[in-house]
Amino acid sequence: MPPDPSAAEASLLPLDAHDRVRSVYVHVPFCRHRCGYCDFSIIANRGELVPRYLRALEHELAAAAPPDGKPLMLDTLYIGGGTPTLLSVAELSQLLELLARYFLLYPGAEYTFEANPDQFSREKQQLLAAAGVNRISLGVQSFDDRYLQLLERAHSSLQALRVLEQLREHFTNISLDLIFALPGQTLAHWEQTLAQALDLVPPHISTYALTYEKGTRFWGARAKGVLNSLDEELESEMYRATLSRLAKAGMLQYEISNFCLPDWHSRHNDVYWTGLPYQAFGPGASRFVAGQRETNHRSPFTWMKRLEAGCTPVESRDNLTGEQRARELFAIGLRRNRGVEKALIQRITQVDAAALLRQELDSLLARRWIHETSTHVYLTDQGRLFADAIASEVI
Repeated sequence: MPPDPSAAEASLLPLDAHDRVRSVYVHVPFCRHRCGYCDFSIIANRGELVPRYLRALEHELAAAAPPDGKPLMLDTLYIGGGTPTLLSVAELSQLLELLARYFLLYPGAEYTFEANPDQFSREKQQLLAAAGVNRISLGVQSFDDRYLQLLERAHSSLQALRVLEQLREHFTNISLDLIFALPGQTLAHWEQTLAQALDLVPPHISTYALTYEKGTRFWGARAKGVLNSLDEELESEMYRATLSRLAKAGMLQYEISNFCLPDWHSRHNDVYWTGLPYQAFGPGASRFVAGQRETNHRSPFTWMKRLEAGCTPVESRDNLTGEQRARELFAIGLRRNRGVEKALIQRITQVDAAALLRQELDSLLARRWIHETSTHVYLTDQGRLFADAIASEVI
């Protein structure tokens, strides 16, 4: 049976749900190497540091545990990275045991692990399934070895297909990550990637345009003319092709970058998009609890050193005002196909966000980037192409 989506739909929850933490993210920062486009908080090719990381994580989890010592009951638990499945079988077992000590899952809860096709053995897959993991987010990125090499991915297309076949022995809820707008990529190349993904009939697909983040190797290569970013119009064509091809295959777009078969959306991501509170652990992890946002030190080494010294790993802490929260919820909510429910934001923040943002909304309406009704605000098809710019205007 597909997961029940109701737990993550804000409009179906009582108001006090916005005060209860029932979702947790854990960041595992290890990777074989840093891909040229990656600006995440990771440690590349330093597997000897995993035991140290696990000890530090236990310190952080213990410090945040409820006073009664009971495990926190969760609707969603998401383990991301990095590459969590890069850990050895023994290390992965330690991580799973540690998580089970501090968190219990409600019946029907969503338990996700991010994974890459390389070094994801059957034994690791079986271990995750036995521990209750019921969703895998697989970083395929492409089914074309040329583009996998360009992206500096460690796996081949054949490895990805083989792992996907193996995963079906233990998991039904599998999500594929794909990247488009790659240097030299044509619309036909991207449509072929989509066709190959759809042939596998995954319940969930996430698609992202390649970005060039400052400080990454791709940023430097583009500045030197070694890499050329794709023409914006071609990138837009690829995005429109994505909407068309996935819709014809019966996949529903529920957020700018996310598509699923009916009732197979990511419940954990919906927690972020609907403004529900969540806890987070690990280097660079950001949590939102009781109106306060905290972000851990981004450097895995700083994060470990502070926990080893008995200090907080938190680098920044912000108490959001009602107006700040309303703007943020509006910006995040616009990414979802169901749009922003104006009354819900007012209930959560005690701020009339539509009135607060009247000038910005009128400007977006004039450009035909949004559509507004008496109850909701949505992005138009044209507005979806400018979602990041719209979010910046709203915030």
